[in-house]
Amino acid sequence: MAEPERRTPNSMAQAQSISAMSRRHLRLADCYAFFAPLVLMVELNMISKSAIHAFLARTATPDITLAAFNAAFTFYFAITSATEVIVALSLSYLKSRADLRRVIGFTAAVLSVPWTIALIAVFTSAGNEIFGNWFGLSPQGQIEARWATGMLALSAPVLLLRGTAFALLMLNRKTLIITWSTLVRLSSLGLSLIFLPFWLEGAAVGSAALVFCMASETVFAWLFAWKCLVALPADRQTYDTFAGYWRFSWPLIINSSAEMGVIFAINLYLGRLNDAELAIAAFGIIHGLVSLLMAPMRNLAQAAQALVTRREDVRVMFVFMAQLITGFMVLALVLFQTPLRDKILRDIMGLTPELTAYCEPAVGAAFTMAAFWACAALFRGLLAKARTTTSLAIAGVLRVVTAVAAGSISLGYPDLNGGLMGVGAWVLSYVVESCLSGWRLRRMGWFVEG
Repeated sequence: MAEPERRTPNSMAQAQSISAMSRRHLRLADCYAFFAPLVLMVELNMISKSAIHAFLARTATPDITLAAFNAAFTFYFAITSATEVIVALSLSYLKSRADLRRVIGFTAAVLSVPWTIALIAVFTSAGNEIFGNWFGLSPQGQIEARWATGMLALSAPVLLLRGTAFALLMLNRKTLIITWSTLVRLSSLGLSLIFLPFWLEGAAVGSAALVFCMASETVFAWLFAWKCLVALPADRQTYDTFAGYWRFSWPLIINSSAEMGVIFAINLYLGRLNDAELAIAAFGIIHGLVSLLMAPMRNLAQAAQALVTRREDVRVMFVFMAQLITGFMVLALVLFQTPLRDKILRDIMGLTPELTAYCEPAVGAAFTMAAFWACAALFRGLLAKARTTTSLAIAGVLRVVTAVAAGSISLGYPDLNGGLMGVGAWVLSYVVESCLSGWRLRRMGWFVEG
């Protein structure tokens, strides 16, 4: 007979707290209390990428360096998006200290193949094929992109540890600590951008700075997440297998890969335009700015997983989502449809007049992103909560197909504004996922009537 479970006072208190929360109806106040620190976390997170763009825009060859960094970033995270799954996997399966090793081990095994592909691109001529023929970069841009990819490859273990730390903090509703860790990330980014140029140059500085600030963030998060881990039972409480992890994860991996896969496909088509490096550099800046503004929406997925305990809670989440959409649409219109737009692009980002003019139409359309990104994220979280994730794989594939179809217009019209074309394809991909996931949830009966 199995030995009875031994519970520490901390784990008992945690269990009682979770039980109490599951009996109480979800309120809008609960949503805001959980979500607000994550908004700050994501905004600070995205600021780090835009800060890197602003730094690289002030280098001797901004078009080449920005294009190389964005091509490397897009390529690397498109093929290694399995790292994003570790948060969702941990939220669903991390019930004991023993589960931590299994979750990290499983994700590392899945990640090993794409990580090896990334190293091949760094150390062999395959990198020139990818960044030259696929992305349309110049010889100098290809060299910088390969170096930048090599720096990004160092982030793999960091992202696995960060994901598990964040999941532990979310499970214990300590999301404010995640915000503090992101403040540490931003502070360390500033230091790295000051000192790294003594050893590195070009796009590699941006990639190395990104990895360094993520590592700082991870160390800080674990200082607090460690206590949450210790409070868990030592031995496994469930007997989920790696096969079960895989059944849960593979649709999320495909969906997560589609997140950067869409951006990857868009960049490939931007490489077919007459001003390829200008288009790729501009879209990278636009992607960073729009993500800075709208990326908090993606936390609706974690909010749904952590907060929804009954069907009636879905209605509260929908009201919460509608309020978020309204707020972020208004903010986007204020920032990018008023004179503030030029101040952001010219003064803060430090763009040249040519890059500024190229970016303006696309950032002006950014407000359209809010509704569809929010719907896609919330539906993703509800499907993960129900452990019904197969449709997310289909949605991910359709997102990439949509981006390919929308981006193919560049083949017939090579003088198009690449930034505007990229934003259009990006928004359409979220429209497709929202429609498919919403249909799946309605079939499951998760939408509360009345």
